[in-house]
Amino acid sequence: MYQTKPAAALLLAILLGLPGCQSSGSRLASKSPRVDKPTPAPAVEPAAYEAEATQPKPLPATDAEMAVADGLLQPVEVVPPPEELVSFDTTTLEEVVRSVIEYFPVIQQAAAGRGIASGQVLEASGAFDHKLEGFYESQPLDFYENHRGSLGIKRDTTWGGQTFAGYRIGRGVYEPWYLERETNKGGEFKAGFMAPLVRDRVIDANRAELWQAQVERTRIEALIQMAVIGATRDGSVAYWEWVAAGEKLRIAQDVLDLGIERRDFLEKQITAGEKKKIDRVDNRRIIVSREAKVVDAERKLRQAAAKLSLYLRGTDGRPLLITGLPSPDPFNTIGAATFGLDESDIALAQTNRPEPRELDLVNQQLRIALRQACNETWPDVDAGLLVGQDVGEPTSSKRDKSEFELEARLTLSVPLERRKAFGKVRQIRGKIAQVRAKQRLTLDKIAIDVRVAKAALEAAARRVEQTTEAVELAEQMKTAERRLFEAGQSELFNLNIREKQAAEAAAERVDALRDYHVALADYAAALGFETNSLPGEAGDDAG
Repeated sequence: MYQTKPAAALLLAILLGLPGCQSSGSRLASKSPRVDKPTPAPAVEPAAYEAEATQPKPLPATDAEMAVADGLLQPVEVVPPPEELVSFDTTTLEEVVRSVIEYFPVIQQAAAGRGIASGQVLEASGAFDHKLEGFYESQPLDFYENHRGSLGIKRDTTWGGQTFAGYRIGRGVYEPWYLERETNKGGEFKAGFMAPLVRDRVIDANRAELWQAQVERTRIEALIQMAVIGATRDGSVAYWEWVAAGEKLRIAQDVLDLGIERRDFLEKQITAGEKKKIDRVDNRRIIVSREAKVVDAERKLRQAAAKLSLYLRGTDGRPLLITGLPSPDPFNTIGAATFGLDESDIALAQTNRPEPRELDLVNQQLRIALRQACNETWPDVDAGLLVGQDVGEPTSSKRDKSEFELEARLTLSVPLERRKAFGKVRQIRGKIAQVRAKQRLTLDKIAIDVRVAKAALEAAARRVEQTTEAVELAEQMKTAERRLFEAGQSELFNLNIREKQAAEAAAERVDALRDYHVALADYAAALGFETNSLPGEAGDDAG
């Protein structure tokens, strides 16, 4: 009977020889790039999925675009934790904020979501890829010996339909009821398309997934901004805690120096008979007590520096441990406080904060899903055209395979109850209601955050003024008491009390300044700013 041709073997070899996925060693060896300050991604226009037009944005097609997309899927290099922290002398708030934005792992973790979102867009775009399909079937041992094969390309379109083109060949002797499988000796070329008339005309599952992925890519930017605002606020608080600990160490050291300097004076006074010997013992007790407080202040400074190192990092991402003392200049400088809440601050915060934008984007994704769910309630009515032409020597004398073929199709499919589609619609509408309620609560929380932060900032500013005056008064009393003591008109006990009062007043002022700067960081975060620099704020020296 009929023997198979070499063309069939060639066709099979082509199908089996298609290249698969290949991994690149250079990609695996590449290092993850440094995370820069987040920049807003292009917004996804609502018209892309709410309008009646059915054409989404162009999909990546060029090799360059696909290479960029592949680069987003690079594996991230895992850096082991360092055995020892790198020492650093001192730092400023600007350096801490810059370090947080560029190297803080929480922000890097959020920024890595860009790669995930881009991968989701790329994955959703794959629904519109060209698909190569083929098969080969041989029946060499039978009364009807034959073989047939086909190779073609099909693609789901961005308007909801499908296009296809291909080639098939059927040779040999076929059963009378399978004569349609037979072609002329040159085979048959076919092409056609199917287009939706009702369901999937405006939106379908492929386009809905792509549009949701595009919105997700924008939503990631809001999540990154949340991470930046939160991490910047936490880093600023850690910085001011470290500065306050350094100031308290200076205060403890200064009051200790007073007792040490007084030691020589007491020895001369005791030798001259002006002071009692018990004053030497009492002064020694004072020195020892103050030395213990210096040790405790040093401990707190080291602990604050260790906490700050979590946010202060080098270019390699390793924490930097501060060993020196902070500069007191920025700590003693506060801005001019504006008392009273301006309602425009709440409106500004509700506009700047990323939480409402993130929920708006979630709402957009749900509305896309709702449109797709409503689309599934419609009947699936498709129309299409198919053309075909056999080539080569006719298989039979009837030449029934040689004529040009034109075929029109109309298909209909719809579940009568449509419970699955209506169930999806009900679920998504419930989720949209949840998001709306969460949006209202989020806006209310933002307003409360602004009010709380503003109240704390104003109270801290007043407290700085009051404690500054208290320090001045305590210093006057300490100076007057020291003069009386040196003149022999006062006791060491009274002078020690005045020195303790002056030190406590200075420590309270440090706490007030720390609370002011922390409140400023909270206020900036409540307004949605990534740093502590508020618009229109001028600095005044309060010290």
